[in-house]
Amino acid sequence: MRSVLVTGVSTGIGKAIAEELLNNEFFVIGSVRKEGDAKYFNENYKDNFKSVIFDVTNKKEIENAKKEVEKILSDNGSYLCSIVNNAGIALGGPVRYLDVDVFRKQFEVNFFGLIEVTKCFLDMLIDNNKYKMKNKIINIGSISGKRSYPFVGPYTSSKHALEGFSDALRRELLIHDLDVVLIQPGPIRTPIWDKAPAIEDNPFLKTEYEIPLRKFFKGYIQLGVNGLNPQIIGERVVKVLMTNKPKARYVITPQKIKNYLMPGFLPDRWVDRLTGKMLGLIKKK
Repeated sequence: MRSVLVTGVSTGIGKAIAEELLNNEFFVIGSVRKEGDAKYFNENYKDNFKSVIFDVTNKKEIENAKKEVEKILSDNGSYLCSIVNNAGIALGGPVRYLDVDVFRKQFEVNFFGLIEVTKCFLDMLIDNNKYKMKNKIINIGSISGKRSYPFVGPYTSSKHALEGFSDALRRELLIHDLDVVLIQPGPIRTPIWDKAPAIEDNPFLKTEYEIPLRKFFKGYIQLGVNGLNPQIIGERVVKVLMTNKPKARYVITPQKIKNYLMPGFLPDRWVDRLTGKMLGLIKKK
């Protein structure tokens, strides 16, 4: 049985990925930050699921988890065929009023933490890459890694960085015949949208950005409500793991032409103008 390490399986996309893998006869090792976060899988998939506890920003915890993973694989007579780097957070606000530490926190989780996990388990993927179906690293990015939006500068920056890292790593690992695939979701319908703080709690409403922030928030929440079912991401991960010739990137988003293709085709200044008009960001003369 092929085993997959999925980070951040407690909710949302990570949970959907883990469940889809389990339903397709993979053994899943899911990372959580506390044992209770794995209750759903422990109760429903106890034969093919094991949890490991670590925070992606804590190198020592990751290293300890590696020892646990090695024991799990040994006990099951299995091997690690993939890491799915899913764990992440989203931080934002007008750059003018954000402390630089917000950017640091964002990168610690979404970028440096992902690299730490990848490096820790990389030798296991390389050493066991001897089967017909080649081992893979799957990074969960975002369409924000290619398309930038106002008020999510920290998040967008971290996902842009992941784009470059994924390309560099994929080309380096050609020597080991080990693939790196980036999945770029757009709005996905997960519980995270229900947890978004009320607009009236936004600390930046008393700045010049009040009207644009209100418009952005309204549109942002609506995108989430109308987002795709997270199962579609899990299905794509399974398909990637079942082929030796996946694409380097998969864009998965509703209204792909509007949300992804058009902003890439149009001149940047046109997109600036359209965004500015939509959110009321253009300075009045």
